Amino acid sequence: LSGRLTLGPQLPVFGRRVADLLSAQRPPGLLLKMSEVEDVDSAGLGELVVLYTIAGHSGCRLCLVGPSLRVLRLLETTKLSGILPHFDDALAASAWILELA
Repeated sequence: LSGRLTLGPQLPVFGRRVADLLSAQRPPGLLLKMSEVEDVDSAGLGELVVLYTIAGHSGCRLCLVGPSLRVLRLLETTKLSGILPHFDDALAASAWILELA
């Protein structure tokens, strides 16, 4: 991912693409690379929670990889850091997914 994960026309498009991917391929895990995401607002956080829930219902583990310090603080402030798993790198995230598969 790159750019902004904020309220706007791109947010629902992102959500639909991920939901379509989950229903079509049913992967055991999905890593959302966040290192190039500049900004996240409440709508973006809400979309991440929705996608996390959809993934869980389809047997997929969703996690965030490399979120910026700003995004990490936002997750902690909103108490979502305990709900949305996040990792510094893809290797650690992949190990977590394989551990749970």
